[in-house]
Amino acid sequence: MNQSSLHHAIISEASLRLKDECLSRILQCIDLLNDDQLWYSPNEVTNSVGNLILHLCGNIRQYLCHGIGGEADIRVRESEFKSQHSISSETLKKLITAAILDGLNHLDAVPSDNWLKEVKVQVFTLTQYSALIHVIEHTSYHVGQITYLTKSQTSRETGYYADFDL
Repeated sequence: MNQSSLHHAIISEASLRLKDECLSRILQCIDLLNDDQLWYSPNEVTNSVGNLILHLCGNIRQYLCHGIGGEADIRVRESEFKSQHSISSETLKKLITAAILDGLNHLDAVPSDNWLKEVKVQVFTLTQYSALIHVIEHTSYHVGQITYLTKSQTSRETGYYADFDL
């Protein structure tokens, strides 16, 4: 596989994982929850679905848009975990969609020979490829939490695999 083919494969896989899987599942969960459920936290150490979405937006923007894309780092991580009942489900959908699409757009601009270029994000020095892997893993992890909180509050299946004969 040549460098151009590998680059295309990395971008395609990132899009599949972040947009087609994670984003679609987050949007599906938001649609199953009312505003109270969206901001519900079972205890002081567990984040609500709304806060998890804000946290994902901050993480994606910091690692992909800033770390890889070179945008200013404007993240205020602490604010992602404060209750934000005034943010509607529609606004959360727009925020997470924009964060993922913006992050993917920055990946498109990465030269095919730059995946091993080092970037600094927070206190970490990592490669651009590692930053992408972190975002995919981190997003998937929190989608699992969002799914659990959604199912536990609604007693409904998400149907992620309803269209597949597994």
